[in-house]
This record gives sequence, structure tokens and C-alpha cells, in this order.
Amino acid sequence: MTKKEVLNRIRQAKAGHKRWVSYAKALHMGIGVDKYAVPVIETDCQFGKWYYGDAQVFSKLPSYQSIEDPHAMLHNKYMEIYKLREQPLKKGLFTSEKKAKQKREEEISMLMDQLIQISNMLMESLAHFEEDVENMSEDEVLKLTT
Repeated sequence: MTKKEVLNRIRQAKAGHKRWVSYAKALHMGIGVDKYAVPVIETDCQFGKWYYGDAQVFSKLPSYQSIEDPHAMLHNKYMEIYKLREQPLKKGLFTSEKKAKQKREEEISMLMDQLIQISNMLMESLAHFEEDVENMSEDEVLKLTT
């Protein structure tokens, strides 16, 4: 694979991640999105398939390694949101359904803010990885990808 092809795949993975985040935001806002468009498990999303697949040839690069933790954290945070969204409302003796919904939405909003922060960390790590690949020679890239 040429250096240009690798850089193109990195950019496609970044675009896939951005799309995943936009779907997660849409679901949070109550917009109808197929929940399968926002996989909970990190190896099931388009980005994860690339990262744990073809991109592993770069696994010795520290910038590649720095991607894994924020990506896993992102999916873990989304799992929290998903579970909270799907569980029945916790109404207490003195808590109305309206208050219970409001409390859940506040919790989900806080988790979504955290998810966005993690996404930004992931994008920063991806930018460093992309920069490292850009700084590699064509021969270095070919050696790793063939």
C-alpha cells in the first residue's frame, strides 16, 4: 500500500469516527437513527474495524498506540449512555415521571459532554498518527504494508 493510500484510509477512518459521533449526538437528541449505525463495541464501528484490522501494521508506532485508550473510553462512555437511555425510569415515592425524565436527561447530557471530550482526544491522537505517517518515507510505508 502506498503512503497516499494509507493517508487516505486514515482520513476515511477519521470521517467514519465523526459520523459515529454525529449519530450518537442525534440519538441523544431523540432524532431517529438506526442504533446499529452507532455500534457500542469498539471493534464493530467503521473506525474500529480499520484500527484493529489494516492499521495494525503500524502498531509499533507510539502515535498508533495512543489511539486505543481514547477509542475504548469513547465506546465505554457510549455504553453508559446507551444503558441509561434504555433502562426504565427510576421513579421514587416522591419523584414524578417528569422529574425522573429530567434527571436522566441531565445525566445523559453530562455523559455526552464527556463523550465529546474523549472524541476530541481521539481526533488529536489520530492527527499525531497521521503526521507520523506523513513524515515516513514511501519505502518505510511500503515495508510495513506489504
